Amino acid sequence: MVHSPDEVPGDISESVRRALLQVRPRWRGLMHRAAVPLSVAAGIALVATAPAGAPRVGAAVFSVGASLMFVASALVHMRRWSIPVWETLFRLDHAAIFLLIATSATPVAVIALEGRSATLLLWAVWIGAAIGVSLRMLPFHPPRGLMNTLFLALGWVPIFVAPALVRALDVPVLVLIAVEGLLYSVGALMLGARWPDPSP
Repeated sequence: MVHSPDEVPGDISESVRRALLQVRPRWRGLMHRAAVPLSVAAGIALVATAPAGAPRVGAAVFSVGASLMFVASALVHMRRWSIPVWETLFRLDHAAIFLLIATSATPVAVIALEGRSATLLLWAVWIGAAIGVSLRMLPFHPPRGLMNTLFLALGWVPIFVAPALVRALDVPVLVLIAVEGLLYSVGALMLGARWPDPSP
């Protein structure tokens, strides 16, 4: 059920306001629900086949982060919740995105990098993720665009160790990382602008 503006209380977050006023994106909910078991299975396979040591640790960290993000998003889009439940779920959803960004950078740091570059990347992404999660858990509603800006900024933290990545990785891997960064940025900008806005 889509609510009219008159039915929506004033003291709610922008995310919950949109959820109440707009038709929920059905395809996103269906895709993320389907992705939950797939991500768990893929994560188990990734960890099982990764070499022991740092590669396996990196694979495990990333797999947990990916699965948590899909679980949180699937819950948000599963149904129309009450306002208090939706507020909690959106907080968890945004927190899971911060965690995914950090867990995505972790394998790169522990497998491809070493020394100061690895330490810098790990500290930067995990401190950034901790700040983002803590900020989202505070009892206030962030202004529109703040979370999306923080997601985008944290996602580009690895650019500060780009020279070390260029030295450590082969060209095909660098191309994949660059394409991922570009797609991530375009997606974040589209989400922030809410354009284009396809049918649910």
